[in-house]
Amino acid sequence: MQVTCPNCAARYAVDPLAIGPAGRTVQCARCHDRWFQTVERERPVPDLVIRPPSRAASSMGGNSLPAVIEARSPYTLNRILAASGLVLMVVLAAAIFIFRNDIMGLFPGQWRHVLQTDASGIAVQTANAAPVTSPPARQAAPAPPPAVAQLEIDFANSKIELVGGRYVVQGEIVNSGSAVGSTRSLKLVFKDDKDAVLGERAIALVRGPIAPGARLAFSQAFDDPPSGTTDVVPAIE
Repeated sequence: MQVTCPNCAARYAVDPLAIGPAGRTVQCARCHDRWFQTVERERPVPDLVIRPPSRAASSMGGNSLPAVIEARSPYTLNRILAASGLVLMVVLAAAIFIFRNDIMGLFPGQWRHVLQTDASGIAVQTANAAPVTSPPARQAAPAPPPAVAQLEIDFANSKIELVGGRYVVQGEIVNSGSAVGSTRSLKLVFKDDKDAVLGERAIALVRGPIAPGARLAFSQAFDDPPSGTTDVVPAIE
């Protein structure tokens, strides 16, 4: 147990057996003040429930505040005209391709001559020759998405316990991404039974590297959750 001097606030770790159930007089080693000390009763353990953050909070990196979405401005007249012109060009090009033979028949024969090569390799003109079309260009394959690590807490294998007078978060970190990643801190969000946020706390938690698909166990202690806490929502950052 911890004993605090009422005069200078010095703190000491004392075995409760040394105090005894009836209490005894003790003296501060710093200011030599004397007082009667009793054994403190063990603090009741609140019913803490560990649960995953909501889907909306997870997509926002653990932040429970709603995202601000900027309203899009309406189409201007120039944009409408540009879009209409583009649609008209596509329709005109499709019509020319479909009725290309009928259109070629409207022009004189000399305009329908195309260059061909005879057996001797000399270029000659041949009337009514079929149009020469080039093969369609091969489109480049889309680039693969970049490899990104996605570190999350496996809540099915996580829990909160009271160990030696301190609360301890124990669980597993899983990497569901496609790249190796490491953690930096553990974020704890304390809520009451009405799901209201009572406070947040960030604790340094450096773990890794964690390969894609791999798991890594962790254990982190914390003290004194806010009064009224019933839910603790942890997240990895």
